[in-house]
Amino acid sequence: MNKIVQTILEYAKKLADEKVVGESDMISMRTELNFMYITKAGVKLCDLGEEDVLKMNIFKVEPEYKYHAQIYKEREDINAICQCYPKWVVPIAKAGVTIPAVLDDMAQIVGPTCKTSADDIASIVKTLKGRNSCLVKDKGCITSGRTLDEAYTCVLVLDKASHCFIASSVIGENKVINGFEARLMRFIYKTKYSKKNQENLSAKEEGEISGEETSVKEESEV
Repeated sequence: MNKIVQTILEYAKKLADEKVVGESDMISMRTELNFMYITKAGVKLCDLGEEDVLKMNIFKVEPEYKYHAQIYKEREDINAICQCYPKWVVPIAKAGVTIPAVLDDMAQIVGPTCKTSADDIASIVKTLKGRNSCLVKDKGCITSGRTLDEAYTCVLVLDKASHCFIASSVIGENKVINGFEARLMRFIYKTKYSKKNQENLSAKEEGEISGEETSVKEESEV
């Protein structure tokens, strides 16, 4: 099995096991500048098979895959996307509000806030600026990362932060990390704590991809 397909299937199972998925989830990985692998629209992540992970040119996609393709076109720093419908995220997305940094790991991994975007790709790209994720009005969330592991982690953190935000709002004790501290946490995370880990994950993926491609080339030359 193609290593990228295997990786996507593994993380799809992780998301399903964590119960942070809904009816219309999709995840994808960029493999080359203009190509991505993405899960087939309409297939639940828990039901995915190898044949349900498709390779596409990001400039030639069907409408149901355009959000992922456009984000990759606009953001060369993004190599993976999760489009999910976690149960604690959905009500906030329906309300159309912004989640402040209510947890340290949210400030670090998600961003100083998580805003709700209108359900159109131009708004989503704009809302993602400076962040790894956004909510989508009346839907769920889109998270991104340098690796699929980072995008996956962002889903988990965002769902946990959404749970805390809702619970603390109900009891009237919503404590928020101030903007300067949240941005500082984010900066340190991006430039120090996570940098080496993400480089190692990327290098591993690239090494395995290169190895596969080299093997195919050598076989074709025999």
